[in-house]
Amino acid sequence: MLKEEKKVLRIIEALIFASEKAIHLNDIKKRIPEFENINSYLLKLQKDYEVRGINLKVSDNMWYFETSPDLSEYLKEHKIIRKKLSKAAMETLSIVAYFQPITKPEIDEIRGVSTHPGIFELLLNNDWIENKGRKEVPGRPALWHTTKYFLQYFNLTNLKELPSKKELKEMGLLTKGDNLKDELIN
Repeated sequence: MLKEEKKVLRIIEALIFASEKAIHLNDIKKRIPEFENINSYLLKLQKDYEVRGINLKVSDNMWYFETSPDLSEYLKEHKIIRKKLSKAAMETLSIVAYFQPITKPEIDEIRGVSTHPGIFELLLNNDWIENKGRKEVPGRPALWHTTKYFLQYFNLTNLKELPSKKELKEMGLLTKGDNLKDELIN
């Protein structure tokens, strides 16, 4: 391995490690503009980490480190206890994921009830949704989208990996009597 290649790999590794959240490919390129072929370096680094306790992952061009799934039994004591989402919060997050961009009134219509502001606060605090502008209708309601962190947190590469309508029905999560407008889900 050339000295320059080692240096680039070390810089990329440090950038990803030091980032609080996943770092976008373009941000890595901006930090080290003097080097080309950053994609190939990332793929090499990813391959190097495949056999280690930490893996280099990518989701929608966002790069981050994650502990190897096969070691989870050894990390049980250190695992962060995740608070269970309420049914209303999970329903709201699912609606945003499937129907984005979507407004609160549209979410309320799909759910059949008014969504409590605390649910949006919870989803915002977890960095799973964000406001991406306003809809050009009277009242100009906020448009909600899922975030890159949503993909990372739920281990998705992109939104196409969400279960289809057929899969949701097979899991018993989408029935004919549901308020969710299942005809809108692909």
